[in-house]
Amino acid sequence: MLPRSGPGVLLRLFPVAAGILCLAVRPSPGAPLSPSTRSPPALEKALAAISDLRVFLDFDGDTATFADWPLDKFGGRLPPDQIARGVRLGLSIWASVLPDMRFRFVQREADANLSVRFGNYLTSGFGTCGGRAFTPADWSSLDGSCGRRKENRMPDGSACGEWEHNIIVMMDHAWAVKRADFRGNREVYRDFAWMFDPANPHYVKDGRCRDGGDPAAVWSDTCVRFNKSPAYDSIAGADLASIFEHEFGHTLLGDHTYSRYECIDYARRPILSRDSCVRLYDGGFSVMFPGDGVDGFWNRRGLFEADAVRLRQMGYRVSYPGSVATLVLEGRGGTFLKTGDWREAQRAMIWPLQAKPLSAEQARRQLFLVDVRLPPPVPPR
Repeated sequence: MLPRSGPGVLLRLFPVAAGILCLAVRPSPGAPLSPSTRSPPALEKALAAISDLRVFLDFDGDTATFADWPLDKFGGRLPPDQIARGVRLGLSIWASVLPDMRFRFVQREADANLSVRFGNYLTSGFGTCGGRAFTPADWSSLDGSCGRRKENRMPDGSACGEWEHNIIVMMDHAWAVKRADFRGNREVYRDFAWMFDPANPHYVKDGRCRDGGDPAAVWSDTCVRFNKSPAYDSIAGADLASIFEHEFGHTLLGDHTYSRYECIDYARRPILSRDSCVRLYDGGFSVMFPGDGVDGFWNRRGLFEADAVRLRQMGYRVSYPGSVATLVLEGRGGTFLKTGDWREAQRAMIWPLQAKPLSAEQARRQLFLVDVRLPPPVPPR
């Protein structure tokens, strides 16, 4: 874990089902915030920012800059419209329950108050996918000179932190948007359970791959030849929309949602147990649980009650379970649902609401969030 100064952020790498590593950003836990008659300064900054959120997508093929072009799992460039679609969907999910949130994309960084940057983040502790975001207390003026030519460095070579300057940093590898893989629990068991079988040499100790019989041996993606699996080519990559949704959630809420019911052991068994969901919270599922990457392949796009409760506790005006947008979900065989009720959408998703694998019948009828259609902005009078 790598601490930094300021409001304490810890980095942790988590292995995922596709043999890649995703990064979760975890601000240090503090006392829970409760509604008050006066908004805390951090919230005042966040509310002012999201009321006119101007987003600059900083991906670039110019080798003179640090920013790079996001790639899919096979090394191909994601089309620009898919990059924008993934980021837009991640923002729209939050905006669907925040009536005060307005956002738009801008063509120049000088016109933005939020920059989304892709690059080969090595010293920040990234694996091949993931992101890092700032917290509500860190909303400030955007300074794109930090990290412009070198990771976390100003042009004069002095150290800086991109996430301290209204920049959300994303790795440049292994993404998908349009063809994001939304496998349910049942499919994950069927296709990936072998990766975490302690009887297989998928664990490492003293630099050597071995089986998981020794409790000191930890699971390692370097000991798993997942790219030789028959399922490998069927997975497009980690879902950019859901992981960006999670990262932007840090800018609203700061901390992760912590659960008293953890059914993942990151070192020994980085996948759900056969009779449990990845995580449960007293209020159900949350998009702000600490990421282990597997969620980037499952049906996690959406807002859930635990997230709405935290928004209200922070002091945001929240419409949940009602949505100011039209939520569009699709399933196999061309089935679809359009609704303005997040609870109806969650019932259609199925798996985040139950603490056990999907049955075969559930897997056939589960739906996936593919679009959030926000109403057009009201022109100023």
